[in-house]
Amino acid sequence: MHVSFYRIIALILLVCGLHGAGVANGVQSDESQIKAVFVLNFAKLTEWQNGHANDNSTFSIAILGKTPSPAFIKTLQSQTIRGAKVSVRHIDEVAEARGVRLIFISATERYRLSGLLRELNQQNILTVSDMTGFCEAGGMIGLIPVQNRLNFEVNLAAVRKSHLVLSSQLLKLARTIYGNTP
Repeated sequence: MHVSFYRIIALILLVCGLHGAGVANGVQSDESQIKAVFVLNFAKLTEWQNGHANDNSTFSIAILGKTPSPAFIKTLQSQTIRGAKVSVRHIDEVAEARGVRLIFISATERYRLSGLLRELNQQNILTVSDMTGFCEAGGMIGLIPVQNRLNFEVNLAAVRKSHLVLSSQLLKLARTIYGNTP
């Protein structure tokens, strides 16, 4: 019996209590929820070495550019990371990222990606995106489609430059790791 990847993820979402918009909003909503679950797991499997300005009761995630969908935000906001409630906010500029631990950069920001990453990679913030070539451009974790499944790649050099540590579990699951030199 062949079960699609998205059906398995949908089942996991239901079991974990992450159901949101459901079937009525279709594949777009399901894909956004899956991306949100990936983002949550990236956050759970990352260590911020230099302490973080964020208070311990809130884990702040920012979205730079167009929001993937309301289901993306709803899925993120209903969770906790290391006991801290997830807070999601939209920002337009890197200067607004104070207290943020993770930034999801929308594909709408491709035109200014180089400058954004130059600023962000000097901070203690995990950068994630679903735009093509994100890691090659200097981003930290890029969500990529592979044979009708969502996967991810990691730019370890960018992660290390920001004094972040990704768990070995996360690195084992990455499709590709760039900059994997000590």
